Amino acid sequence: MDPIQRLTEVFERFPGIGPRQARRFVQFLLSQRAGYRNDLALAIRELGAHTQQCNACFRWFVKDSQANIFCNICSNEGRDAHVLFVVEKDADIENVERSGFRGKYFVLGGTIPLATEEPEKFVRMRELVARIDADASLGKLKEVILGLSATAEGDHTRVMIAEKLRAPAEAFSLKITALGRGLSTGSELEYADPDTIASALSSRQ
Repeated sequence: MDPIQRLTEVFERFPGIGPRQARRFVQFLLSQRAGYRNDLALAIRELGAHTQQCNACFRWFVKDSQANIFCNICSNEGRDAHVLFVVEKDADIENVERSGFRGKYFVLGGTIPLATEEPEKFVRMRELVARIDADASLGKLKEVILGLSATAEGDHTRVMIAEKLRAPAEAFSLKITALGRGLSTGSELEYADPDTIASALSSRQ
């Protein structure tokens, strides 16, 4: 395949990137020196070689050894293990951290489409339930916050997860809450400012 077209199609897979933007990226790379393209290729290879997903929250992190299977948040004993904040993606965690939240996290990996009958294909539903069962059975977990975007799919995902967590919530007397509407309808958590997230946290119910 034509290498220009091939790279264009690779860029088109990026979130929010259409054919025109993808072509602009390729033209930009063609206009740069070979050293820049080599540095970019090396950075991409190292991204795969030196990162991994946390075994507890599924967040990507830079590993400092092969034995390290938990990210710096999950391995931090100073964090509040009584509260688990469920988010859609890694970028949400970075934003929530700026709001002052100091509990633990779980990354779903996305949202559930409105028409699907197989939610497990789109989010880590089984892994979430297993994490909650494990933490709650040890007496560590008291509350699960469903911190999903204020979109149609976010609301749909929130409802489905809440239903799935009904049994463990009753078994372990867990509090299942959702962010308050400090987030405007249609907004994604990744782009909300820290003050808005802090407000949504304080008004969760």
